[in-house]
Amino acid sequence: MTDVEPASLRGVQLFTGLTEAQLDRLAAGATMRSVQAGAPLFLEGDPGSSLFILTKGLVKIVRASDPSTTLTTIHPEGVFGELAVLNSAPRSASALAIDHSELIEIDKSALDALFDDDPQAARRMLGSLANSLTLAREEVVFHNRVLDEKVRERTAELRETQLEVIRRLGQAAEFRDDDTGLHITRMSRFSARLAMQAGIGIKECEALLHAAPMHDIGKIGIPDNILLKPGKLEDEEFDIMKTHTTIGAELLSGSNSQVMELARVIALSHHEKYNGRGYPNGVAGEDIPFLARVCAICDVFDALTSERPYKKAWTPEDAFGLVQKEAGEHFDPNLVDAFMQIEDEIRVLMKDRDALLAWTPQLVVERAAALEGANPE
Repeated sequence: MTDVEPASLRGVQLFTGLTEAQLDRLAAGATMRSVQAGAPLFLEGDPGSSLFILTKGLVKIVRASDPSTTLTTIHPEGVFGELAVLNSAPRSASALAIDHSELIEIDKSALDALFDDDPQAARRMLGSLANSLTLAREEVVFHNRVLDEKVRERTAELRETQLEVIRRLGQAAEFRDDDTGLHITRMSRFSARLAMQAGIGIKECEALLHAAPMHDIGKIGIPDNILLKPGKLEDEEFDIMKTHTTIGAELLSGSNSQVMELARVIALSHHEKYNGRGYPNGVAGEDIPFLARVCAICDVFDALTSERPYKKAWTPEDAFGLVQKEAGEHFDPNLVDAFMQIEDEIRVLMKDRDALLAWTPQLVVERAAALEGANPE
């Protein structure tokens, strides 16, 4: 017997798109918890096995490396620990009760069962979360016009929190078939670097850096028996796999955010081919959005050099060779030339995790400017 009524889940933003039957199933897999002030709900590094909904009290999220700094504060009706819904990665931060708190805990197994039986439930949940991010971002933009400098600093923190949620959305989908989560990190860095090499401005490269991690978010709607199949997919299975592009675009549609709109375009078009033989729409050449063409090269390259359930990792030499071979076929030939010009940098980012995580378009611009200053003509 559960002590959680479905009605208690109806007001939760994350679940607003779910049906009554889906709410009933979640409630059946939920329990009430009560914790005293100062007590942990989970610690950084713990297995991710559930998400929480705060019904009373306050909870803070902190990192083990700096427990005195609160990353965010959870208020009643707030949801946290939701990354565990879609993967079994360790917790990336700790959750501590600020005062006596009451919570609803929904076990990962209950969510997995719901998603396996009804992938639409996962799509609705991610749609609700994406919509709430858009509304939050619009509110921040409005208040930026009237708030003083101190509040502007807080606004920057809120923006970073939103971008962190966006990154986690991408990770949530990626963790289903890549438990390291580094594919989207590498792919987004490669893409921003390639876009910069191709002459794209710093602001658009920054937007790409944040949008590219959501390129495969539509995988949330693909059943595990297809997504994790160790062998070649049958034609019917591959047709289902292809729908992750349109599912992703649907999830990310309807936002005024530059990052979200760019993510929608990339999610839809990153499997199109320059020769028109890609999917989902079979567009060709420059009819494929430019930044989707950028992401296509970087996504394929990193996928080739990564080990997956259905294949071994390729060597960088073989992967670079394939990219060159597919110039004018799968890939934009001009972008292939630009990609080969940054081969050495790509190899460094592949090997050096610290360099990968520290990389930003702004960092590259600053280093280039410093180099020009040190070597005047």
